[in-house]
Amino acid sequence: MEALSKVKLDSEKNILKQIRQALGLTQEEFARAIKANRVSVARWETSRSPSLTIAQIKALEREMAKIGLGFADLPDDLN
Repeated sequence: MEALSKVKLDSEKNILKQIRQALGLTQEEFARAIKANRVSVARWETSRSPSLTIAQIKALEREMAKIGLGFADLPDDLN
């Protein structure tokens, strides 16, 4: 099994968008993966304070693990 390399996040850019792009997903695909809709993903990518449900947060954590990230890797002030 190939070792997973951790993605580097730029705290000056939108974190959720960087995660989605690192996963190689469209907004639609990312929305399905975290049980959201594409419009919500688009809004989160342009908002400083996205609002997610617990189920979406858990799904996001699973997706982040695929690119070697955990919540501890996120900056305290999400962009």
